Amino acid sequence: MGKNLDFKNQPSVICYIEMLQNNISRMSSQSGIIKASMCVVYTILITLILAVEKFKDYWWMILVLTILGMILDAYYLGMEKIYVTKYNNFVKGLNEEKLDEKSIYDMKPRNTQLKSELLAEMILSMKSFSIIGFYLIFILIGLIINFL
Repeated sequence: MGKNLDFKNQPSVICYIEMLQNNISRMSSQSGIIKASMCVVYTILITLILAVEKFKDYWWMILVLTILGMILDAYYLGMEKIYVTKYNNFVKGLNEEKLDEKSIYDMKPRNTQLKSELLAEMILSMKSFSIIGFYLIFILIGLIINFL
């Protein structure tokens, strides 16, 4: 019991946990930055399409930008989920005394042997309300503009 407590108080363990937490925070903030940037781009694009008659035929650009934004947002959300899982697994292993020194230096965004773990997380992230709810609005706006 005493050995585990000493291991938890090691500066390298504390630093590793902080690095994982920083990565999780960074991925989360990147997702927010993408959404804010997309709002600005959509506002400009929608204003141009509605205000300038020449741009009416380019309504489909809203859909293209929406899909690109969804993919980029899903990437960061997937990375965030991977690091959250890595964090939870590390803390669980730390509490169960199942860690070795190699665990402290592993920052690879991978938790399984699945080669496309990030792609799988991205696809799962597409079903998230934070992505569907946000980007569905812009798809609907694009379709409404097309039929005006």
